[in-house]
Amino acid sequence: MAAHLSKGQTARWNKRLAETATNKARATALWDLARLLASTDDRAWADLVLLLQGWTTEQQGRPTSP
Repeated sequence: MAAHLSKGQTARWNKRLAETATNKARATALWDLARLLASTDDRAWADLVLLLQGWTTEQQGRPTSP
């Protein structure tokens, strides 16, 4: 089952993401958060990987597949 964040954890992650100044730093933070949220749920991890791969591709200025 995917993890749930407490209010304190949510605030910490919001702060970490807000402090990112580059797409590379933001991507690193988002991948870290995705791994935390997926926990041991491989299906959730697979869904998050697809989501973040699409985001990463868009940030690099490449079109995403439909």
